[in-house]
Amino acid sequence: MSNRKPPPRPEEFRFWSDETVRVSDTDLNGHVNNGAIGAYCETGRADLVNAVAGAPHERPFNLAVARITIDYRREVHYPNKVRIGGAIVSLGNTSFVVEQALFVGENCVATAENVMVLLDRTTRKPHPLSPEVRAKFLALAPMRARAAAE
Repeated sequence: MSNRKPPPRPEEFRFWSDETVRVSDTDLNGHVNNGAIGAYCETGRADLVNAVAGAPHERPFNLAVARITIDYRREVHYPNKVRIGGAIVSLGNTSFVVEQALFVGENCVATAENVMVLLDRTTRKPHPLSPEVRAKFLALAPMRARAAAE
């Protein structure tokens, strides 16, 4: 029994990162373990935010992960390449939600939803999204959302 929605398709994503599966990513079952999948998601999130807002030392805010939900859909084995699609599905005043899908070839192997909070570097309190960063994040909405809005 599954109440998961169908996996997204690669063409729904505007932003991509790539990872190479390492031997150390595998477990005793011979497949990539859940911790490695989480690390692939982290790479994708970091690459996306860096592309939009600059490297961590260049931007006026820090980021904190408030929540991550990962659905594991298929096994991944070594050796392999994983493509990580990322999209911004929601923007608040001081937070945003990143949707991700991990693909091996055309097969979606995992999906993730990440809630990220911007923090002021000094006070460590929530930091507002600037209009410039907001506009760049909006450009990374999933293709299905763009099509529905047009």
